[in-house]
Amino acid sequence: MLSPILGKPNETETALLQQSVRAIEAYRKDLHKLIERGGPECGRYTRFDLWCRGFVSALVELEWSVRGAGNFGQQVSHTYEEAMGEEELGCYHTHLYFYKNAFIRLFSILDKLGYFLNDMYRLQTERVKAKFSYFTVLRQMHDRKLQPKLEERLFEQKQRFKVPMDRLRQKRNMEIHHINAEMLDDLTRTDLCRADRTYIEDLAANLNDLRCGYEMVCRTIAIAFDYIRRDRPI
Repeated sequence: MLSPILGKPNETETALLQQSVRAIEAYRKDLHKLIERGGPECGRYTRFDLWCRGFVSALVELEWSVRGAGNFGQQVSHTYEEAMGEEELGCYHTHLYFYKNAFIRLFSILDKLGYFLNDMYRLQTERVKAKFSYFTVLRQMHDRKLQPKLEERLFEQKQRFKVPMDRLRQKRNMEIHHINAEMLDDLTRTDLCRADRTYIEDLAANLNDLRCGYEMVCRTIAIAFDYIRRDRPI
């Protein structure tokens, strides 16, 4: 439905999405067997299944947003808004819509995974911090030496993508708490008194960071659910 707007899927990004969705769906099949058996944990397994459905929807929507940001970003060639025609300016603002939706959703998925793992393995991260993030959960796993094999693999992904993820996190925080993320570059300009020009950020660099973040999320989800399924056989 959205393909005419978002452009053609990227094969690499589609493969990453499929890998993570397959891992979730394989785990869901095991969950359904447990739910059918009933028992005192049935409600908990049903909650996990609903969580999994949410992960799949969020990952698909993340892929849409990454693709949309890339498609419309490629149609922007000028470095400041006043030089753009109406069509290019429209593409730029549509790019921003998908781009910001993508990096906000990216951290949302990770934090949901953190809450899922916290519940699954009863990590009690809420005793450390009432409102915790995925990265807080990783620290809790490390500090308490719980599920060390999983924690090690997830930590590897965190370190592998640390630099682009740190930049994306800064933009997410600025977007939510301070100013619009696309205005960050304006704050670093030496000619801040030039009110006649509204500079745009480096779209190619931003998209590269976003695609790295997307890869990190997909790989992290796949690793987590593959591990959970092997760790808890039916």
